[in-house]
Amino acid sequence: MNEVTTSRAGGPARRTAGAAALLRLLALLVFVAGTASGMSYLIPARVGVTELARDADPDGSLVVHLRQTDLLEVRARWSTGFLGDKEIVHHFDVLPSAPGGTAAFEKSVTRALGAEGKSVRFVEDDPLRDLGGLSAFVPVLYWRFIPGTWLRWSVLLCALAVLVSVARGGHRRAAAGHWYAACLLAGTGFLVHLWSEPSSLGRRGQTGSAPLSGRQVAARTLTVLAAVVLSGFGTAALRGY
Repeated sequence: MNEVTTSRAGGPARRTAGAAALLRLLALLVFVAGTASGMSYLIPARVGVTELARDADPDGSLVVHLRQTDLLEVRARWSTGFLGDKEIVHHFDVLPSAPGGTAAFEKSVTRALGAEGKSVRFVEDDPLRDLGGLSAFVPVLYWRFIPGTWLRWSVLLCALAVLVSVARGGHRRAAAGHWYAACLLAGTGFLVHLWSEPSSLGRRGQTGSAPLSGRQVAARTLTVLAAVVLSGFGTAALRGY
């Protein structure tokens, strides 16, 4: 009788654990998608006017952000959706006359697109104007550069869920302070926490996972951060930098 009772009690527990693991995997997917999207935004593909003409349409709904980064250089960037961030870096042979380089570039592109019956809407601003200062050295703040509103807030929601989980305590393999530092300083601590707590997703079905020291949490967090940075260099190389 006791064995039957134990078996019946174990069924809901296993289902609860399975649901929790699924939620952790979904949150991990959200973080990975957010990281990829932010990386694409910070490192747009280097293309030419031909690519802009391909993305433009007759109703001019595509928004192109223009900024002059040098006396002889103008940059134009736009997005076609998730991971579809692109940028033109245009260099003038001679110094553009008044009213300036952005106006000259806009006039040239408008003429080229008009020949194909297409147009775009130009906006003079710098999408990366908030990137700088001490915030450039705090990876978790790069959350601001996820372009898709729905994805940005999904990442924030998952991050808050992780912080609440840490605050609630319970069975944890590492101290709350270690997780707070890993999450709020490096950002990749959220990924490590979701994978590791309360047991490793890579060792499902096993209980009693070994505790993690602060050094182990830091090592895992920095390893994932290094992987993200290397992915950024790889993305830059593939996108023509």
